[in-house]
Amino acid sequence: MQRSPLPHHTVRGTRNVLLLLAALVLLAGCDGSLSGPMGASVGGAKDIGYARQIIERGGVPDSSYIVAEGLYSEHDIATPTGDCTTTLCVALGSGYAQAVDDGRDALFVHLGMTSSIPASQFRRRPQQLALVIDHSGSMQGERIDAVREALRRLTDKLDEEDEVVLVQFDDDAQVVWGPSRVTDRASLKRAIDKLQADGGTNIEGGMKLGYERLEGMAQRANVNRRLMLFTDARPNIGATDQNSFEALTQRYADRGIGLSAFGVGTDFGQNLIYHISKLRGGNFFFLQNGDRIREVFDKEFDYLVTPIAYDLHLRVPTPPGLRLQSVYGLPTWKPGDVDAVLDIPTVFLSSNRGAIVLRYEQVGGGTFSYNPGEELATGTLEYEGHDGTPSTDTRRVVYGGAGTLGTGSTYYSHQGTRLAVALTNVYFGLRLGCAYAQQGRKQDALDVIDRARRFAATENAVLNDAGLVQEIALLDKLAVNVMAQ
Repeated sequence: MQRSPLPHHTVRGTRNVLLLLAALVLLAGCDGSLSGPMGASVGGAKDIGYARQIIERGGVPDSSYIVAEGLYSEHDIATPTGDCTTTLCVALGSGYAQAVDDGRDALFVHLGMTSSIPASQFRRRPQQLALVIDHSGSMQGERIDAVREALRRLTDKLDEEDEVVLVQFDDDAQVVWGPSRVTDRASLKRAIDKLQADGGTNIEGGMKLGYERLEGMAQRANVNRRLMLFTDARPNIGATDQNSFEALTQRYADRGIGLSAFGVGTDFGQNLIYHISKLRGGNFFFLQNGDRIREVFDKEFDYLVTPIAYDLHLRVPTPPGLRLQSVYGLPTWKPGDVDAVLDIPTVFLSSNRGAIVLRYEQVGGGTFSYNPGEELATGTLEYEGHDGTPSTDTRRVVYGGAGTLGTGSTYYSHQGTRLAVALTNVYFGLRLGCAYAQQGRKQDALDVIDRARRFAATENAVLNDAGLVQEIALLDKLAVNVMAQ
């Protein structure tokens, strides 16, 4: 594989309370053309695979398993285009439609972050990797098979510029291959094929050994260091409390070692995923089946190990007369901010473009009214590039419709905004549907699922998006499962 450093260029209703959604979409990949520019996505959860698995098997998952950032990250959401000459640039769009959780009309501001890096010129940096594998008894059967398949595909993406140590853990932890440059893929694959499930789950021991072996590798210029953890996340030996794992991973993140965690067979739990999303260089994937494994390691590997920005600070001042209510798609945001002030530890390249959604309500109610060309919002972005260089970028979005929007109106300045709004309503349907079902409110669950499904189907008559078709089918299946309870 050719190697080179990353290029350095480098929603108006007449109701008493009006809800406004502002959707900020963070690009996470190329536009499908080898000559087109790439995008970026925040770290943290990259899917809702565990919830999908439960629904597909006839269950109703805990609502906490459905996270907006994971759902958004599974879709390629187009972003308004514009000139971009730096590693990250802000692009904005707008729209107006209904939010299905409460049935009110909403205004959307769609903000995306594009990159000037052409997909055709992208080459990931060489990697120093610690592959830390749970081979405890709970990993028996399809779980350990999934890990071996994932590792074999990962190995096919490596070459002699990459350095790997393979660590397995059960009650204890052992190095089973390396540390070594990957000059003999067959040798590494033989070690992978020997992984068998048995014993306890001392995750702390496995991670400590992996981190230690990484730090023992000779540091090289333009080489990224990362620990990749594969586990079903059921610790029963060693430090089993969350605080211990948080302290360990934070310590090494502060030393410049990233963490990619892969859940196999069960969900990590929202608290641990939330912690990973806060880590500098952290991301999480759930490997629910062979298709997901192939997608992650055949399509995503070069991106998931490629942070392009750190400590991103995004500020979107709340428009006059509105109040910020909530933010979806960024678990690190905390309620209470007057303006949308978002601090994002890491931005990665990716093949899909996810979303962050800000939600506002109008103070005092009233009728939404904007004139063509009137400013809706402004976003200011600050971040530190991979090489430490600070950068800033500012963009504004204006209303492009033709007059006042009223109850039941629909407007989108960009098809990406339409898809982002549809997915946000899918998120409401999935999460609230599960939450209501857990509370024994079956009819409420079925109602919100149906509203989300009908909204998505209506929008997809225009979008014709294959991913949205899958989400409609997921909502249908969830409704069947709720009915069967």
